[in-house]
Amino acid sequence: MEAASITDRRAKSEYLHSDPLVIESPAQPGALVQTEKARATLLQLAFELAGAETAAQAIDLVLDRLAASIPFRSAGAFVVDSQKRRQTQNQPPQNPSTDGRQANPRSGPDPSMLTLVATRHSNDAAPGSSSYRRPADTAIASVIGPDGQAILARNVSGDRTLATENSQGEIDAVSMILAPVRDREENLLGMLHLLTTDKETVLSARDLEFVLAVAEILAESLRNLRVRGKLDRSLRRSQRQIRTLQKQIGGKVQIVGQSDAVRDIIEKISMVAPTHATVLVRGESGVGKELVASAIHHASGRASAPLVCMNCAALSPSLLESELFGHEKGAFTGATDRKQGKFEAADGGTLMLDEIGEMDAEIQAKFLRVLEGHPFERVGGQSPIKVDVRVVAATNRDLQAMVAEGKFRQDLFYRLHVVEIVVPPLRKRGSDILLLAEHFLAQFNEQMGRRITTITDAAKRMLLDYRWPGNIRELRNVIERAVVLNSGSTIDAEHLLLTPAMSAGTGDAESIAASSPVEISLAELERSHIERVLRHTDGNKSRAAAILGIERSTLDRKLKKFDRQS
Repeated sequence: MEAASITDRRAKSEYLHSDPLVIESPAQPGALVQTEKARATLLQLAFELAGAETAAQAIDLVLDRLAASIPFRSAGAFVVDSQKRRQTQNQPPQNPSTDGRQANPRSGPDPSMLTLVATRHSNDAAPGSSSYRRPADTAIASVIGPDGQAILARNVSGDRTLATENSQGEIDAVSMILAPVRDREENLLGMLHLLTTDKETVLSARDLEFVLAVAEILAESLRNLRVRGKLDRSLRRSQRQIRTLQKQIGGKVQIVGQSDAVRDIIEKISMVAPTHATVLVRGESGVGKELVASAIHHASGRASAPLVCMNCAALSPSLLESELFGHEKGAFTGATDRKQGKFEAADGGTLMLDEIGEMDAEIQAKFLRVLEGHPFERVGGQSPIKVDVRVVAATNRDLQAMVAEGKFRQDLFYRLHVVEIVVPPLRKRGSDILLLAEHFLAQFNEQMGRRITTITDAAKRMLLDYRWPGNIRELRNVIERAVVLNSGSTIDAEHLLLTPAMSAGTGDAESIAASSPVEISLAELERSHIERVLRHTDGNKSRAAAILGIERSTLDRKLKKFDRQS
């Protein structure tokens, strides 16, 4: 745009991009004082914008500062409408050129991308001149283009390439400033517009310098707010994900039960979790050993670090060593890349090793050194690696018996056996069986969208009489199957698919004896009956002894004998 009224063009303001000690016009009296005053005002504005929470607040601060520094009649702040920008960028090429090619309208700036978001007016504006008037699109286009610069125009009156009409249909503008708001990557964010209508008040080159400096500071503020907004949105998404994960994890580490055994486990977890002690969790398969390890981790100071679980029985000795300690590229056939081991993956957190009794003797030695704080090397590697990992080991085997048989290292057993938590089988937890059944029912109702509200008394008796060889894992599967195959609102005995040979009681024992008399002894029947009575008394040994017709001390001896035989 080549308008005769435009007297100055600027790309950068010397207030921000020149030596602060250089006086621009020594011949002008007070030039240094005027320059330093402007810079002090800009510094104060930058400080105020640093505390702005929103783009609207930042723009209001800018217009207030301009109104206090420059005698304009009206001012407007524009921002780029991202939706309109995308529509313009996605517009297909049109208007074939003389050489047969398509001319692309995106090659020039589109003033319609700019949306007016705030205005200011002087208090002494004449009637009819105080309403804000958008500059002409030709003037806007000259400023917001890729090579556009801020402009100062004088003698604008009647120039339709720069200004637009007032309410009386006249172009009464005297002078105006247009300054693009661009960030450091030269992305257009908006535009500032100042206008005067009084012939005695004409905008100057110094006003242009000041407005352009304000535009640059505003651009940085808007850019920072945009980045902060992205970070805030990302943080909120992360917080929602964390809350979701915490809810999911909370369900996984929730230990359900009110029996004395469960209370004892929870008490031990609360005592051992804040420490760095190694923990050995013992119990039959399916009793929830991994749940105990997870509860220890999430109640410890390592909760924000990884919890890594691995089953030692699922891998051969060579693969187990590679999984635990990692391997270097080319360490063995198939090792095409370097691999990080579980110890490295759990650095700062907790490593839960299930079926620790299945670990090979050679790996036991290397494992013991790591437990004692020594560094290790990856398979095929030579660089020592030191990690900070808490180990929780789990097993369903008698490690002491394995030590006596020479199948497990004694020193490793003592190193693991710092704190022992024994998780009882489900059949010894009495009414916890029903609590767990209700817990799983609520879970599956939510997952499957079902509304099964109750478990009948007959079904409850079946659950209590069953011996649960698969423990909690089996109970969970039984309840899941009952929910899946149930179209009503109640779980009855017919919905429970239990193994008859594992049900307690005289009738079940007789069926077992009839089918395999050699495998059933009087001692086993006695044990089954005692366990059934204890379940029905919620573990109350005194009541159980009264029902059985024996002394409490006799019951205790029998229970100890059963534990030794387990």
